[in-house]
Amino acid sequence: MSDTVSASWPVVPGSYIVGDVNAPVAVCVLTTESIMRSLSSLIGVAISGMVYTANLGITRIVVNISANPAIRFLLICGRDSALFRPGQSIVALSDNGIDDQRRIVGAAGYDPVLQMLSSDQITRFRNQIEVVDWTGEENLEAIREKIGDLSARSPGRFTSETPSTQPPPEKFVTIRPGGQREPLIYDPKGYFVISIERDAGEIVLQHYMPDHTPAHEMRGRGATSMLLGLLREGLVTQLSHAGYLGEELAKAQTALQFDLRYDQDRPLKARDLPQGGALQTTPPQTDRGQDSVAAKESQTPPSKPVAQPITLKEFESAQFGAKVDFGLTITDLPNETTFGGIFLEMDEAEPFRAYIRTTFRLLVTWDQKTRMIMGQSDEIVVGALVRVFGERDQTNWVRANQIVVLTKVARLIS
Repeated sequence: MSDTVSASWPVVPGSYIVGDVNAPVAVCVLTTESIMRSLSSLIGVAISGMVYTANLGITRIVVNISANPAIRFLLICGRDSALFRPGQSIVALSDNGIDDQRRIVGAAGYDPVLQMLSSDQITRFRNQIEVVDWTGEENLEAIREKIGDLSARSPGRFTSETPSTQPPPEKFVTIRPGGQREPLIYDPKGYFVISIERDAGEIVLQHYMPDHTPAHEMRGRGATSMLLGLLREGLVTQLSHAGYLGEELAKAQTALQFDLRYDQDRPLKARDLPQGGALQTTPPQTDRGQDSVAAKESQTPPSKPVAQPITLKEFESAQFGAKVDFGLTITDLPNETTFGGIFLEMDEAEPFRAYIRTTFRLLVTWDQKTRMIMGQSDEIVVGALVRVFGERDQTNWVRANQIVVLTKVARLIS
């Protein structure tokens, strides 16, 4: 095999940062994103990356690492996923290999199946790489010392008569976007009018029967939970209708969060404030089309200005027990009712849409009483962007009363 590293290495994409490609140590930080960049810059590190799953995630690790003959160690550190257990699964792969069903022998996580890797690739990985299990370790100094020890005892570049191979490219059947939606007049369950009430902070969804008779009303703040409620009640019978309602509810949720104007069947846009100060409003449309005789006229009341999250200076000056409202990027999940992260400040150039990372670390506690204003509890994961409303408990502890998941609608900037 060649003793040089290909210019195209790493050969498959993933969540990683490349260091010195000729170094002997690869580092997998599991789900602890906060230490990945720092580790990638250390002497002796070829690549530092994250992994969330025990199937595609591990497949990409095996392919990338075995494609670089300089790498002889895989150091696993950081916090493992409680569901997928990729860290434990990598150790099991190194120790035991796979069975006839391509399942990692002894892996404890969810679906640890390496369908895209050949037996030769797995054998090569196990022969080339020594897996060092430091799962749970997040101390940078301790990890740096371990990397130094591993580098010092590197046996040199891996040589084998069998060349490194990549898995065949994944083959997908190409489909094009677009299509024709079924006429909603044929949905026997009726149609819906969607509007928002800003003062209440709610999406209002009203259901009418095909003969225009009022039937049901639902109020909520999250598109996902509202659509699931409609499906639970059996009020939607067409897939295209369900897709349409999901899109409109997501638009309404975004309009509430970012103080935008929402009109059903129309693009979101900034709210207009004419000289008199009254808001320009239009009647909500229905999912039967803009010209439907069932369209109800409603006037959106003027709303209060949307409060901005506090700055780090304001947070640090807040008394213990004071109410706080701030942005956070989640970096770790110590347990089921706590998440840690880095305090974010809102970018003035893109309010509510972009946030700037500080260096201040916080721990947030939450439980079943905490209200998810936007998003779902399963979106509280490492890497998520959230806005937390709660009470300052200690110097760097907050007890959350409400949480807004911003991952899909906002971004981090340098």
